[in-house]
Amino acid sequence: MRKKLQEKFSIKTWSEKNRFIASSLIFLAISAILLTWFLEYRYFINDFARVWAFVFTTPFVFLFNAFLIWLIMVALWALLGRPVLATAIMMVAIFIISYIHIMKFNSRGYPLLPEDFQLASEVSSLSKFVNIWGIVRLIIAIIMSCALLGFFAKKCGEKFHLKYRGERDEIFWRRHLLVQRVAFLAIAITVFMTSTIFVRHNEGARYEDIFLGTHFTAWNQNRNYDDNGFVLGFLYNFQKLRVDAPKGYGEEQIANIKEKYSIIAKSENAKRKSPKDENVSVVIILNESFFDPSVEFQGLKFSDYYQHEGGDVLPNLHKIEKETQSGLMYSLDYGGGTANIEFETFTSLTNFWLNTVPYTELVPRAGNIPSIAQTLKDAGHSTIAIHPYNGGMYKRNISLKNEGFDEFTTEIEMEFTEHEGTSEYINDKSAYEQTLKTLRDSEDAQVIGLITMQNHTPYNVGTYEENEFKLTNEDVDEGRRGEIETYYQTLHSSDAYLGEFIEGVKQLDKKVVVLFYGDHSAGLFDNTNNSEDKKVRDLSRVTPYFIYANYDAGLKASKNLPTTTPNCMVNTLLNRLNWQKPAYYYLVDEVCKTQPIMATTYLDGLDFEMTEVLNEYKLLTYDILAGQKYWMNN
Repeated sequence: MRKKLQEKFSIKTWSEKNRFIASSLIFLAISAILLTWFLEYRYFINDFARVWAFVFTTPFVFLFNAFLIWLIMVALWALLGRPVLATAIMMVAIFIISYIHIMKFNSRGYPLLPEDFQLASEVSSLSKFVNIWGIVRLIIAIIMSCALLGFFAKKCGEKFHLKYRGERDEIFWRRHLLVQRVAFLAIAITVFMTSTIFVRHNEGARYEDIFLGTHFTAWNQNRNYDDNGFVLGFLYNFQKLRVDAPKGYGEEQIANIKEKYSIIAKSENAKRKSPKDENVSVVIILNESFFDPSVEFQGLKFSDYYQHEGGDVLPNLHKIEKETQSGLMYSLDYGGGTANIEFETFTSLTNFWLNTVPYTELVPRAGNIPSIAQTLKDAGHSTIAIHPYNGGMYKRNISLKNEGFDEFTTEIEMEFTEHEGTSEYINDKSAYEQTLKTLRDSEDAQVIGLITMQNHTPYNVGTYEENEFKLTNEDVDEGRRGEIETYYQTLHSSDAYLGEFIEGVKQLDKKVVVLFYGDHSAGLFDNTNNSEDKKVRDLSRVTPYFIYANYDAGLKASKNLPTTTPNCMVNTLLNRLNWQKPAYYYLVDEVCKTQPIMATTYLDGLDFEMTEVLNEYKLLTYDILAGQKYWMNN
């Protein structure tokens, strides 16, 4: 018996197992380095110079990215038992992920983020961004690469000890190395999770990791991915997918907050006018990527970093600002993030602590939530949202309804569908005409939320027959120069339509007040956005907003609206109109007095004190969107 066991588990048999395991790990390591290089190459949009600069300038960062990919591949090998198959699966995944990244970057100027996969259910809405021939090339590349790997496995698998066939008379779990594979699976997962804690669990602020000698930033994900590699940059943003209950959250705490601000509301509302008695329609316009190239902020001028010929890009906006109250909004994001900005504007809640995508993750499940639409609907207004695009994008068809909008007009229902040049988007002229028609068609007071699309990326050269505004900078490459000049041209066109819209509002037979703002700038301005000076970075993050009324609402012309993030704008509107408002707006009052700008990018490097008011706001936001809704039910 002993002799048979010795024969069955001979040194030769054990050495074959060890050679297979060692060869597999080495093969996976080499594959991981090559695939990491390829992933970075694709991240840098096929730029050899930039990827080699990344590899040789920050070799430890590159190798740590490769190490993480190797751990994933080891886990796949442990599950499948075939190193070449594990490599093939990882290769296909990287091909697909890098393709999606390039498609997003070319259209948005921003890298692929974890929250982008929350839009997987809206693939039909994203189809306009997909190049069919790009898909074909991707499929061909996958097939050819897999065929080459298969050929290698067939011809060289045994030579390099990448195949192992146990003795037929061995016990099943020994023949298939189950003990070793389970051990490697456990080790790979454990090491991956522990070695990435430092990047996955963060507070969304800039910090330096001594081990890697690199920086992680919340304010600029392009820089984040550039400096830290695709894998680490992607993992850094996983924090946005977690929504944890704040410390001290409970029914009693929410009840105390509600009682506190209900008392204030009862007292203050006695001094204010009832929106129901005023019979005024409210139009809130989020103008996509509307930005003022002449903006000045914190003593700096954007035009010092980007100079152009051709005159004023936004003459109508500047004329309107001389007639009414205006100011600057500090955007939550740069080059994107519209849905989060829209969410904060309509609800006056904040995404500052949630750090997720409320429209896709929270609002659809939250049911009815407070908003300006719901507030004025309670005062007798009818509520309509207008968006000249696919209504399912960012689950607006669900989220806007939960915010109190009873009607939703999308590109399908719109009567006006004109485009600019070769642009694929319905222009602002049509969006404004649809809004004016909606106002004319009803004598009742209305709340209209308009989210435009004309200024949305991409800014392809040739969209317009001629661009009137030419950059004179010498530090901008030709490709980016053409995009910026096209962007300025679409802004100029959008500005003209804005002027026409305000003239149309003046002619209406009903009282209307307009809150207009740009949600963010285009992601084209590297000179400001990549600056080490926070004040310079801020220049590409402030957009114009104004409040206009076609009747005497006491809005004397001035640029005295507070510089604030979107969560404060509607509250500012209600205060300027001196209208009664629900209790939670009085909490927002206190928040906007003490912390008018709640954006990680603005607060980077600044002192941030978590006051009692801010803690109340944090608890309220969580309760309504992700908690038990004690505020709504009590």
